[in-house]
Amino acid sequence: MTWLRATPTLNLPLSDSHPPANFLENIMNQQVTQQGGSQAEPRADASVHSDHMALWNRVKTTPASATKPANVNGQTITSIDTIHMIQMATKEFGPMGIGWGYSIDEERFDQGAPVADAQGAVIGHEHTHTIRMTLWFKLGGERGEVTQYGHTRAIYRTNKGTWMTDGEAPKKSTSDAMKKCLSLLGFSADIFSGLYDDQGYVAERRTQERLEKSDNFDAELERLRQEFKAWLESQRKMLQHQLPHPRSIQLAGDKALNQLSDRASMARLDESTTGVARKQLQDAMQLGIERVTSAKQAEKDAQAEQQPQESTHG
Repeated sequence: MTWLRATPTLNLPLSDSHPPANFLENIMNQQVTQQGGSQAEPRADASVHSDHMALWNRVKTTPASATKPANVNGQTITSIDTIHMIQMATKEFGPMGIGWGYSIDEERFDQGAPVADAQGAVIGHEHTHTIRMTLWFKLGGERGEVTQYGHTRAIYRTNKGTWMTDGEAPKKSTSDAMKKCLSLLGFSADIFSGLYDDQGYVAERRTQERLEKSDNFDAELERLRQEFKAWLESQRKMLQHQLPHPRSIQLAGDKALNQLSDRASMARLDESTTGVARKQLQDAMQLGIERVTSAKQAEKDAQAEQQPQESTHG
C-alpha cells in the first residue's frame, strides 16, 4: 500500500541572492511516498488509449539490483535480470499463459565466421543460435503482439584458441528475445535507451532502492537531504569564492547544474525547490565571475597607476 509521510524541516544555506524565505522549509516539508515520491499511477483499463505512454511510464525504470555488468564481444554492457522482467510483465498483464506469453516462430543455427589453422586452412565455422519470438499480451481489454529476434553464440572459438559449445544457447536466446520484446513496450527503457551509462542516473536508482528498503524511511530521507544541503553549500562556495578563472567557474558551474536534477531527485525535492537551488548555483557562478573580473581590473588599475610614478622617478 502506498502511503504518505510528512518529514521534518531542514534548513539549507541561503545564497547571497536571497531566495524566498520559505524555500528552506519547503525542502523538508514536502510529502513523499515510500515507493518513489508520487502516488502510484492507476493501472491500465478500458481508457488505455487516453494515455499511450501510461504503460511505458510505469515500467521504464529498472532497479539497480536487477542489473549487472556483462562483457559482450569485449564491450561492457548492462545486463537485466530475466526474472525481474518476467515479474514486471506479470504485474502488468497477469500470469504468464493467461495475461501474456510467447511463441517461438522460428529457430535455427546460423553459420558464422570461418576459423583457420596456422596454415590458413579453414577448420570450422562458428555458429549462432537464433530464434524469432512473438510475445502476446492483454492490455485494456485488447490483445497485442510484438516480435523480436534473440541470438546466442552456440559454437565458437575462445580467445585462448579452444572451441566452446554452449549447451544453454536456446535458453539464452529465448531470454534475449523476451527482453527485446518487452523493451518495445517500455520495460526497462532506461537501460535500452542508455541511461544506465550515466553514473548519476545509476546512483539515483540505487538511492531509490535504499529508500524503499530502509527500515526507517524518514531517517534515510533526512540523511539524503542533509547530503544535498552540504553539496549545494560546497558548490556555491567553490563557484563564488575559490575558483581563480572565469572559464573554470563556468565549467564547474555547468557540471554542478547538470548534477542538480539527479541529486534533487534523490533527495525527493519538488520542481519549485529544485528551481530555487538552480538559481543559487547560477547566482554563485555570476558572483564568482564578477569577483575574478573585478580583481583583474583592480590589478590592471594598480599597474596603470604605478607606471606614471615610475616614469616620474626616472
